[in-house]
Amino acid sequence: MSVAMKQGKFVIDGKEEFLYGGELHYYRVPKNEWRDRLTKLKEAGCNLVSSYVPWVWHEIEEGVYDFTGETRGERDLVSFLALAKEFGLYCIVRPGPYVMAEVRFHGVPDWLLNTYPEVIAKKRDGKDHPTRVVSYRHPVFLKKTKKWYEAVNKVLAPEQVSHGGSIIMYQLCNEIGMLHWVSNTSDYNQETLEKFIGYLSAKYGSIEHFNKKYEVNEDSFSDFVKTLKKGLPEEYPSFHYEWSEFRRKYIKDYTGDLRGFAKETGITVPFIINVHGFKDFSIYSRGVDYPIGLSQLYDTAEFDDVVIAGDFYPGRIGYDNYHDLVLATTYTRAISQKDQPIFSAEFQSGRLADRPRLYPQDLDLNTRTCVAHGMNALNYYMFVGGENFENIGLFGRRHEWQAPIDSKGELRPNYEKARHLGEVYQSIGKKLIESPKKVHTFVGFNPNDYMTEVIEDRDRALLGEVIGKREQASFDGILRLLVAANIQYEAIDLLKDLSVAEAPSLWVFSTKKMDAGLQKRLAQYVKQGGKLIIYPEVPTEDVQGKPCRTLADELKLGEWEVVGGPPDYIDVLGIDAVNIRQRMHFTTFDGEPIATFTRTGENQVASYKKQIGMGEILILGILMGHDYSYQIDVITEIAEQFGIKRHLSSTNADLSLVERTNGKESFLFVGNYDEVGQSGVIYEHGQPLFDGVAINLPPRSSVMIVRNYEIRDGLTIDFTTAEVTRLYETKDQIEITLKPIGSTGMLKMDTNGKWESEENETTKVNTIVVKNICKPTTIKINKLKETIMR
Repeated sequence: MSVAMKQGKFVIDGKEEFLYGGELHYYRVPKNEWRDRLTKLKEAGCNLVSSYVPWVWHEIEEGVYDFTGETRGERDLVSFLALAKEFGLYCIVRPGPYVMAEVRFHGVPDWLLNTYPEVIAKKRDGKDHPTRVVSYRHPVFLKKTKKWYEAVNKVLAPEQVSHGGSIIMYQLCNEIGMLHWVSNTSDYNQETLEKFIGYLSAKYGSIEHFNKKYEVNEDSFSDFVKTLKKGLPEEYPSFHYEWSEFRRKYIKDYTGDLRGFAKETGITVPFIINVHGFKDFSIYSRGVDYPIGLSQLYDTAEFDDVVIAGDFYPGRIGYDNYHDLVLATTYTRAISQKDQPIFSAEFQSGRLADRPRLYPQDLDLNTRTCVAHGMNALNYYMFVGGENFENIGLFGRRHEWQAPIDSKGELRPNYEKARHLGEVYQSIGKKLIESPKKVHTFVGFNPNDYMTEVIEDRDRALLGEVIGKREQASFDGILRLLVAANIQYEAIDLLKDLSVAEAPSLWVFSTKKMDAGLQKRLAQYVKQGGKLIIYPEVPTEDVQGKPCRTLADELKLGEWEVVGGPPDYIDVLGIDAVNIRQRMHFTTFDGEPIATFTRTGENQVASYKKQIGMGEILILGILMGHDYSYQIDVITEIAEQFGIKRHLSSTNADLSLVERTNGKESFLFVGNYDEVGQSGVIYEHGQPLFDGVAINLPPRSSVMIVRNYEIRDGLTIDFTTAEVTRLYETKDQIEITLKPIGSTGMLKMDTNGKWESEENETTKVNTIVVKNICKPTTIKINKLKETIMR
């Protein structure tokens, strides 16, 4: 057996699989209860189980290992893997060296930190890093990690699917760079600084080239790094981007170290690197900083056998934050290898504390939203609660996590939501993963806009604008509005070459600062026929703050000033009094006005559209958030200027509409993120769907409507507004089990003249209709006898 990634899907032993799993920490569940937990996990429709393999748990003393339960049954990793195989579950193992997971020392043995304190990362002043994270590439740490891999992989390597076992993926470390981000403290261990010296030498060749670029006068790279550690003189320019680019490479090299150790010890399955970045804001969590994690791991994504897997923790999901999941999903795809599936290795099904409380709707909407936008694999975290034996936990004995299965093996209400979704994906998952999201446009993702994991005081003025505006103008502004308007998109990595064929229209966020190379690529994109919407302003400087008008000059975009101050309002395409927080005021321009400021009696152009060669540019010179519902109409009108139109609409604008399709089968996701019920008739290109019957959704719920789904021998589901939870086939009969979301659902099928059903409610030829499906219902469809005789 083998594991491959192809066209956004996992292919295991030649079979394309929708991976649906849950995190079960064997070391937190009594060994005699493992079978019970795996039974319940599989009964929830899971085909995957995942667990950390904590170094601190298994190497009790340096060189003393227990993988068979000699010291305690819960260390019997060998038996746990055998049991997972017995249950027919795929398995993900996560042996660190870091695991976090509320384990003491984040999973690194205390004997290592106590015996070899030189491995600990340092602050500028030489004191230990506030989190006591190690310096990842310190030779002593790597040496000890290699020995750990050699030991643990004697157990793990034989259990890979290629050897008849159950392991399909192997995670390298955990949330690399997260501790530096949350503490706003980088690593100035001397071993790290020596690698920075090597990086600068390789990049610039000579100190003279370096001095010329930065207008400094250093005698050597070593001298410069000493100055950097001590604290740069006030007159020196910022080296923020230089250091951050080094850190990206450093993390990639660290990943390469671990990857090499794993391969040398027999690991052949794909690797996982998981991405941090969601953070708590009261009862909500937000993904506004998730792109920071992507930026840190950007270079690491270059490994073709490493899956970039997001940690998605949105907390309570509602209308105000569901777009976080959309952006996290599409941004992850943007930096990933082309064939890599979108996968979340830690997909919220609970959370560490009991407050804020999560509800079954949160698990449900989290899952449905990400799957709607293209996710083909997920691992619920945590799926099983447990107990911290031998004081392994950071927060005491209990490790409940609001998991669907609690520490005693009892089922919480969110388990039923997981089980329902598991049944759905078991039934139709094979065709679902063949169906990409249908998109209307593309948005740019510039990882360098999020190169802000650590911000020195001297760099705050340089970085302040992009930090402030990337959220209000883009993440919670234009990109949020597009999602709310049901204008669906994928993201394009702006650090790579741009292709008009790949992205005919492109929305790009910009402040006054933008890298000169990106300005050049955007200008070429327009000249080659692309349609570019740039917002909320046009760059006039490079990222170091030096004058750079490459984009403006190449496309002859005129002259302007940027007007800030208190919120104001302008007119946009006939929509008056549109609230904004900033605008451009063009004093010269050549194009068609889109937005004008008229409040004071003047007619100042803030936005205009211009034809350039084969392409067009729309300078959307306004900073507009999603504060008012009418702003959805504004973004819809702006999009239509470039022929960008949604294909799905509803009589109820509050419904979310997303489609995944392979050109034949269609999966239409209708979502209600509000605290009240919503109802609406759905239209496709202006024509009513589902015989014009409205879709009724309870508060905070969603339904996946299957369309044009061929089962066998011409029997096709035209549509069903109840969800398919089971498809069972025999030679002469097919059983379809349906469950309504809300009060009722409906099934309509095409029989191709070969099938019939006693439940049929229509006399129309070649058609089966079953209405008013108010509870889980199994419909039996029999092959016509004359067809069987043939």
